[in-house]
Amino acid sequence: MTGRKIKKLILMAAFGIILCMTLQVTCLARAGGGGSGSGGGSGGSGGSHSSSRSYGRSRRSSPIGALINNGIIVFMVCGGSIAFAWKVRKAGWASKKQIRAFEKTDGNWNYKEMQGYVRQAYFEIQECWRRQDVDYAKDYLSRELRENWRTKLAWMEMRDEEEVQEDVRLLSARPVKAKNPEGTEGDHVWYVIHGKMKDYRIRKSTGEFLEGNERAVAFYEYWKFVYEDERWKLDEIKQKNEINLEHLQ
Repeated sequence: MTGRKIKKLILMAAFGIILCMTLQVTCLARAGGGGSGSGGGSGGSGGSHSSSRSYGRSRRSSPIGALINNGIIVFMVCGGSIAFAWKVRKAGWASKKQIRAFEKTDGNWNYKEMQGYVRQAYFEIQECWRRQDVDYAKDYLSRELRENWRTKLAWMEMRDEEEVQEDVRLLSARPVKAKNPEGTEGDHVWYVIHGKMKDYRIRKSTGEFLEGNERAVAFYEYWKFVYEDERWKLDEIKQKNEINLEHLQ
Protein backbone atom coordinates (compact mmCIF):
# COMPACT_ATOMS: atom_id res chain seq x y z
CA MET A 1 0.00 0.00 0.00
CA THR A 2 1.38 3.40 -0.96
CA GLY A 3 2.26 6.11 1.53
CA ARG A 4 -0.50 8.30 0.13
CA LYS A 5 -3.17 5.66 0.81
CA ILE A 6 -1.87 5.09 4.33
CA LYS A 7 -2.03 8.83 5.00
CA LYS A 8 -5.58 8.94 3.66
CA LEU A 9 -6.64 6.08 5.95
CA ILE A 10 -5.11 7.81 8.96
CA LEU A 11 -6.93 11.05 8.16
CA MET A 12 -10.24 9.22 7.72
CA ALA A 13 -9.84 7.40 11.04
CA ALA A 14 -8.91 10.64 12.82
CA PHE A 15 -11.98 12.38 11.36
CA GLY A 16 -14.20 9.54 12.53
CA ILE A 17 -12.80 9.68 16.06
CA ILE A 18 -13.31 13.45 16.28
CA LEU A 19 -16.87 13.07 15.01
CA CYS A 20 -17.62 10.37 17.57
CA MET A 21 -16.60 12.77 20.32
CA THR A 22 -19.63 14.90 19.40
CA LEU A 23 -22.19 12.07 19.46
CA GLN A 24 -25.35 12.40 21.48
CA VAL A 25 -24.96 11.34 25.11
CA THR A 26 -27.87 11.11 27.50
CA CYS A 27 -27.92 14.08 29.88
CA LEU A 28 -30.04 13.97 33.01
CA ALA A 29 -29.81 17.48 34.42
CA ARG A 30 -30.68 19.50 31.35
CA ALA A 31 -34.10 21.08 30.95
CA GLY A 32 -36.94 18.59 31.34
CA GLY A 33 -34.68 15.96 32.88
CA GLY A 34 -32.89 14.91 29.69
CA GLY A 35 -32.66 11.29 28.68
CA SER A 36 -36.31 10.44 29.05
CA GLY A 37 -36.40 6.74 29.59
CA SER A 38 -33.08 5.88 28.02
CA GLY A 39 -30.27 5.67 30.48
CA GLY A 40 -27.61 4.09 28.38
CA GLY A 41 -26.17 6.68 26.04
CA SER A 42 -22.63 5.57 26.67
CA GLY A 43 -23.07 2.38 28.59
CA GLY A 44 -21.12 -0.79 28.09
CA SER A 45 -17.87 0.41 26.63
CA GLY A 46 -16.15 2.80 29.01
CA GLY A 47 -13.22 1.60 31.04
CA SER A 48 -13.38 -2.18 30.64
CA HIS A 49 -10.21 -4.02 29.69
CA SER A 50 -9.82 -7.61 28.60
CA SER A 51 -6.69 -9.61 28.02
CA SER A 52 -6.19 -13.01 26.45
CA ARG A 53 -3.16 -15.22 26.24
CA SER A 54 -2.78 -17.41 23.19
CA TYR A 55 -0.65 -20.51 23.14
CA GLY A 56 1.01 -21.90 20.07
CA ARG A 57 1.11 -19.94 16.85
CA SER A 58 -0.79 -16.72 16.43
CA ARG A 59 -1.13 -14.54 13.39
CA ARG A 60 -0.02 -10.99 14.02
CA SER A 61 -1.95 -8.37 12.13
CA SER A 62 -0.11 -5.58 10.37
CA PRO A 63 -0.42 -1.96 11.56
CA ILE A 64 -2.25 -1.15 8.33
CA GLY A 65 -4.69 -4.01 8.86
CA ALA A 66 -5.34 -2.89 12.44
CA LEU A 67 -5.90 0.66 11.21
CA ILE A 68 -8.41 -0.51 8.61
CA ASN A 69 -10.27 -2.66 11.16
CA ASN A 70 -10.42 0.18 13.68
CA GLY A 71 -11.54 2.57 10.95
CA ILE A 72 -14.41 0.24 10.01
CA ILE A 73 -15.54 0.11 13.64
CA VAL A 74 -15.35 3.88 13.99
CA PHE A 75 -17.40 4.51 10.88
CA MET A 76 -19.97 1.86 11.81
CA VAL A 77 -20.49 3.70 15.10
CA CYS A 78 -20.46 7.16 13.55
CA GLY A 79 -22.40 6.37 10.39
CA GLY A 80 -25.77 6.90 12.05
CA SER A 81 -24.75 10.30 13.39
CA ILE A 82 -23.40 11.41 10.04
CA ALA A 83 -26.70 10.47 8.40
CA PHE A 84 -28.68 12.22 11.14
CA ALA A 85 -26.62 15.42 10.86
CA TRP A 86 -27.20 15.45 7.10
CA LYS A 87 -30.96 14.94 7.53
CA VAL A 88 -31.08 17.81 10.03
CA ARG A 89 -29.25 20.14 7.64
CA LYS A 90 -31.51 19.18 4.77
CA ALA A 91 -34.67 19.66 6.84
CA GLY A 92 -33.25 22.92 8.16
CA TRP A 93 -32.79 24.35 4.66
CA ALA A 94 -36.34 23.40 3.68
CA SER A 95 -37.84 24.80 6.90
CA LYS A 96 -35.93 28.06 6.59
CA LYS A 97 -37.35 28.52 3.11
CA GLN A 98 -40.82 27.68 4.40
CA ILE A 99 -40.61 30.16 7.30
CA ARG A 100 -39.40 32.86 4.91
CA ALA A 101 -42.57 32.24 2.88
CA PHE A 102 -44.74 32.47 6.03
CA GLU A 103 -43.19 35.88 6.79
CA LYS A 104 -44.93 37.38 3.76
CA THR A 105 -48.42 36.78 5.13
CA ASP A 106 -48.11 36.27 8.91
CA GLY A 107 -46.46 38.68 11.34
CA ASN A 108 -45.57 36.05 13.94
CA TRP A 109 -43.12 34.31 11.59
CA ASN A 110 -39.67 35.87 11.21
CA TYR A 111 -36.75 33.51 10.67
CA LYS A 112 -34.00 35.84 11.88
CA GLU A 113 -35.88 36.90 15.00
CA MET A 114 -36.88 33.32 15.78
CA GLN A 115 -33.28 32.13 15.61
CA GLY A 116 -32.23 34.78 18.12
CA TYR A 117 -35.23 34.02 20.30
CA VAL A 118 -34.58 30.26 20.38
CA ARG A 119 -30.95 30.85 21.35
CA GLN A 120 -32.02 33.12 24.21
CA ALA A 121 -34.76 30.70 25.25
CA TYR A 122 -32.30 27.80 25.38
CA PHE A 123 -30.12 29.44 28.04
CA GLU A 124 -33.04 30.84 30.04
CA ILE A 125 -34.79 27.48 30.09
CA GLN A 126 -31.65 25.56 31.09
CA GLU A 127 -31.10 28.06 33.91
CA CYS A 128 -34.70 27.68 35.02
CA TRP A 129 -34.21 23.91 35.29
CA ARG A 130 -30.90 24.31 37.13
CA ARG A 131 -32.57 26.63 39.63
CA GLN A 132 -35.56 24.28 39.85
CA ASP A 133 -37.76 27.34 39.42
CA VAL A 134 -40.28 27.16 36.58
CA ASP A 135 -41.28 30.80 37.01
CA TYR A 136 -37.75 31.91 36.12
CA ALA A 137 -38.50 31.08 32.45
CA LYS A 138 -42.29 31.42 32.48
CA ASP A 139 -42.21 33.72 29.44
CA TYR A 140 -40.55 30.94 27.42
CA LEU A 141 -42.71 27.98 28.51
CA SER A 142 -46.25 27.11 27.46
CA ARG A 143 -48.90 26.83 30.16
CA GLU A 144 -49.07 23.05 29.78
CA LEU A 145 -45.30 22.58 29.99
CA ARG A 146 -45.04 24.83 33.07
CA GLU A 147 -47.50 22.65 34.96
CA ASN A 148 -45.76 19.49 33.80
CA TRP A 149 -42.40 20.75 35.03
CA ARG A 150 -43.83 21.96 38.34
CA THR A 151 -44.87 18.37 39.03
CA LYS A 152 -41.47 16.97 38.03
CA LEU A 153 -39.57 19.48 40.14
CA ALA A 154 -41.84 18.88 43.13
CA TRP A 155 -40.97 15.17 42.98
CA MET A 156 -37.26 16.02 42.80
CA GLU A 157 -37.63 18.25 45.85
CA MET A 158 -39.31 15.41 47.74
CA ARG A 159 -36.43 13.09 46.80
CA ASP A 160 -33.87 15.66 47.99
CA GLU A 161 -32.34 15.92 44.51
CA GLU A 162 -30.70 18.89 42.84
CA GLU A 163 -29.58 19.51 39.27
CA VAL A 164 -26.07 20.74 38.48
CA GLN A 165 -25.26 22.30 35.09
CA GLU A 166 -21.88 23.71 34.06
CA ASP A 167 -20.35 24.93 30.78
CA VAL A 168 -23.75 25.14 29.11
CA ARG A 169 -23.36 25.68 25.37
CA LEU A 170 -25.61 25.78 22.34
CA LEU A 171 -23.83 24.37 19.30
CA SER A 172 -26.69 24.84 16.84
CA ALA A 173 -30.46 25.27 16.62
CA ARG A 174 -32.20 24.41 13.35
CA PRO A 175 -35.91 24.52 12.54
CA VAL A 176 -36.83 21.21 10.91
CA LYS A 177 -40.65 21.28 10.74
CA ALA A 178 -42.93 24.32 10.64
CA LYS A 179 -46.73 24.38 10.59
CA ASN A 180 -48.81 27.46 9.81
CA PRO A 181 -52.54 26.63 9.69
CA GLU A 182 -55.28 29.25 9.44
CA GLY A 183 -54.88 31.83 12.22
CA THR A 184 -52.14 31.54 14.84
CA GLU A 185 -53.61 29.08 17.34
CA GLY A 186 -52.09 26.00 15.75
CA ASP A 187 -48.79 27.54 14.65
CA HIS A 188 -45.77 25.56 15.79
CA VAL A 189 -42.22 24.77 14.81
CA TRP A 190 -39.87 21.93 15.74
CA TYR A 191 -36.19 22.69 16.29
CA VAL A 192 -33.30 20.26 16.54
CA ILE A 193 -31.19 21.53 19.41
CA HIS A 194 -27.52 20.50 19.47
CA GLY A 195 -26.06 21.41 22.84
CA LYS A 196 -23.25 20.52 25.18
CA MET A 197 -22.84 20.74 28.95
CA LYS A 198 -21.71 19.09 32.14
CA ASP A 199 -24.84 17.87 33.85
CA TYR A 200 -25.42 15.65 36.83
CA ARG A 201 -27.70 15.14 39.78
CA ILE A 202 -26.71 15.32 43.45
CA ARG A 203 -28.29 14.76 46.85
CA LYS A 204 -29.29 18.28 47.85
CA SER A 205 -28.67 17.89 51.58
CA THR A 206 -25.27 16.16 51.34
CA GLY A 207 -23.86 16.99 47.88
CA GLU A 208 -23.57 13.25 47.14
CA PHE A 209 -23.25 12.49 43.42
CA LEU A 210 -26.23 10.48 42.15
CA GLU A 211 -26.01 10.26 38.36
CA GLY A 212 -25.13 12.14 35.20
CA ASN A 213 -22.02 13.46 33.48
CA GLU A 214 -19.29 15.39 35.26
CA ARG A 215 -17.61 16.07 31.95
CA ALA A 216 -19.10 18.09 29.12
CA VAL A 217 -21.06 15.91 26.69
CA ALA A 218 -22.93 16.76 23.50
CA PHE A 219 -26.57 15.91 22.84
CA TYR A 220 -29.39 16.35 20.34
CA GLU A 221 -32.99 17.09 21.29
CA TYR A 222 -36.20 18.06 19.50
CA TRP A 223 -37.82 21.22 20.91
CA LYS A 224 -41.35 22.13 19.87
CA PHE A 225 -42.33 25.81 20.07
CA VAL A 226 -45.96 26.90 19.89
CA TYR A 227 -47.38 30.38 19.41
CA GLU A 228 -49.18 31.26 22.64
CA ASP A 229 -50.05 34.63 24.19
CA GLU A 230 -48.57 36.42 21.19
CA ARG A 231 -45.10 34.89 21.48
CA TRP A 232 -43.29 31.63 20.80
CA LYS A 233 -43.05 29.29 23.78
CA LEU A 234 -41.49 25.88 24.34
CA ASP A 235 -44.21 23.25 24.58
CA GLU A 236 -42.43 19.90 24.34
CA ILE A 237 -38.98 18.28 24.40
CA LYS A 238 -38.27 14.95 22.76
CA GLN A 239 -35.02 13.01 22.86
CA LYS A 240 -33.27 12.04 19.64
CA ASN A 241 -34.12 8.36 20.14
CA GLU A 242 -37.79 9.01 20.92
CA ILE A 243 -38.96 10.13 17.50
CA ASN A 244 -37.83 10.11 13.89
CA LEU A 245 -37.20 13.38 12.12
CA GLU A 246 -39.52 12.27 9.30
CA HIS A 247 -42.39 11.67 11.75
CA LEU A 248 -42.58 15.16 13.23
CA GLN A 249 -46.04 16.68 12.89
